[in-house]
Order: sequence, then structure tokens, then C-alpha cells
Amino acid sequence: MKHFLTSLVYGSMIIIGGHLSSSQAWAEENAVPQPRIITVTSGSVGGIVRLGGSVVPEQIVNLTAQMPGDVSFVAGSEGDAFEQGDALIALDTTSLLAKREQAISQLASAEAAHRNAVVQYNHELRNPNAQANSMLGGAPGMFSIFSDPARSMMGQGSPGIERGSNLYAQGIQVETARNSVDQARAALRELDEALQNAISYAPFDGVIVNRMVEQGDIVQPGMPLVSFADVTRLQVRVDVPTRLLKAIKAGGQIRAHLDGDSSPVPVVVDRIFPMTDPGGHTTTAEFNLPPGTEAHSGMYAEIILPDASNRVSGLPVIPESAIVWRGSLPAVFQVADDGRVRLRLIRIDEYASNGIVSVISGIRAGDKILAEPASNTRSVR
Repeated sequence: MKHFLTSLVYGSMIIIGGHLSSSQAWAEENAVPQPRIITVTSGSVGGIVRLGGSVVPEQIVNLTAQMPGDVSFVAGSEGDAFEQGDALIALDTTSLLAKREQAISQLASAEAAHRNAVVQYNHELRNPNAQANSMLGGAPGMFSIFSDPARSMMGQGSPGIERGSNLYAQGIQVETARNSVDQARAALRELDEALQNAISYAPFDGVIVNRMVEQGDIVQPGMPLVSFADVTRLQVRVDVPTRLLKAIKAGGQIRAHLDGDSSPVPVVVDRIFPMTDPGGHTTTAEFNLPPGTEAHSGMYAEIILPDASNRVSGLPVIPESAIVWRGSLPAVFQVADDGRVRLRLIRIDEYASNGIVSVISGIRAGDKILAEPASNTRSVR
């Protein structure tokens, strides 16, 4: 009698099929449980919508020039990484340093004038009419004891008003000198701020994603210098039609396809913008990619949203767990009537939100497939 054995590798188990051996008891004692085999059915699954977008960094800044000048230093090019606080772009500060030295001299002069005004005020306060009293041994001061009352009686003067006027004039000189000191200090602070603005620092750990200037370029305030981003945290930014907004909510998880990637990756809804574009009737939404995802800023990506109004019917439907990927091609393990397992490439139509996948070609309704093939499952010929 001709016998044959069919082997099915499943995990660490081997299933023996075909004609039974002469020892029925041995076969029953050593039988290995069959892996879960399901029959492909046809049916209707909820349709989905694929929305195209771009991969963008979660955190990105555009550094612009804050003052006019010549670019004297450029730290690196696109892709170079820097830590927070590192200098990225610097402008020539020779003229600013010269102006700062001038401002320091002006501040010193203003402080000297202020000190002199204070001394003159105290001199007038404690020693009034000192210049007149210094003549003739102080005789004018002695005569004023008698002349001042007489002048007041005749209406020819008021010594008290004259005394107050002299003190007020000296006080005004003190205040003017103090204002000059404040102006000189403000000018110095302005120059120090300009010197700080002449250097653009990295606001966080990241890389240069776009450099718009070269060493020697002349820039004006507002001109872009570099775009700096944290590329360790990436997002997919998509304009979602208003009718599909109910399918997403902040913190929810959906699927996305990256350009060139065969299998979808889970993404988390990070933010849904509050305003809708009145022209396109779409709302911008951002979806966080998992850490470690191989993606680049600007890469094309698609998010997959369920759309109950668009249903797919009459196609074979299988659980997503039955699909294995061979490179960029999806496939399933089909079980033949004789127990042999064969790898069959399929063409996927759509993913449903409940884990069911509709298939365009490769298998038919009624075929038997492995529901959850192990990673080491192989075809048996």
C-alpha cells in the first residue's frame, strides 16, 4: 500500500497527515492539534477612505533675522544635529561692538554729570549765595540781614522766593542729569540685546531641516535663516473632510500607510484644528507616529478612516490576522483538501475598522486558510 506523509510546520509543532499508519493507537497518542483553519466567506464590510497627507515634525521653528547684517557663521547644513542652546547662525557684530564702546563712554559721562549736579544742589542747599559772600570777607551776607527785610517792605524783592527758585533750578539739573544716565543705560541695554539677536540659538534638541543662508550673505530683519525641527517626534498632517470628522477623536487610534511601506502603522490622533477651511470644507488634523518609525519630514502618507456610507460587498473577507507579508506583498496560507499548506499571494481591497479585510484576488469564498499562521510557517509541496 502506498503511503504518503504531509507535513505542516506550525510554530514548534509538526502535523502528520495523509493515510494512517498500521498502528492506530500510536497515531492517536502522538497526534498534534490542528492549527485553527477557517473558511473564506464573502460578505459586506464597512468601506474606508484613504486621505493623503505629509509627515511633519511635531515641533518645528523657523528662525529669522532680527537685525540687518552680514552672516559671519553658519553652524551646519541640513541634517546636522544640535543640542538646545547651540549657536546655529551668527551675524557680524563689529559695528555693534564699536557702538557699545561708545555707549559705555556716554554712560560714564552722564554719571559724572549727575554726580556734579548733586554736588551743586547740596552746595546751594547748605551754602546759599556763596559766590557773593566770598567777596569782601562776607560783608554782602552781613548787609543782607538788614537789606532783605527792607527790600521786602518796599516791594523790591522776596528773598524767600529767590532762595526757592535757586534750589529748584539746582534740582532740575540733578533730575536732567539722572535722566541722561537712564538714557545711556537704555542705549547700552539695546545694544546688548542686538548683540544677542545677532546669534540664533537652537531652541531645543533637533536638526536643521532647511538652511536658507550662506556665510557672507547680507540679511535684513525678518529674512528666514534656518528651519529647525525635532525629527524624533513625527506626525502625519492631513486635511480631513468635514463629514469624516466624527470618525476621529483626540487620543483615538487609527491606521496610516507611509510611502513605500507595505503594512499600515498605528497612529494616535494628537490634535484636531478648531477651524474648518470654508473653501475646501476640510479640517486639519495631526496624527502622532509611533516612536522609532522610519519616516522623514515631507514624506507622503495616508491615513485610513472608516466610512459607513461606502460599503464593499460580494468580495472574499478574511481576518487581518490571516495575512502575512512577503516583502511588500500580502499573502495567506491556503490549506488544500489533502492537508498541504500553500502560500497564496492576494490583493487587498480595503481594511475595515473591525479587523476584517476584503480581498480582490488570490483566494475565493469557500477556500480554507490558516487564521493565525506562525512566523515560521512554510509552504509544503
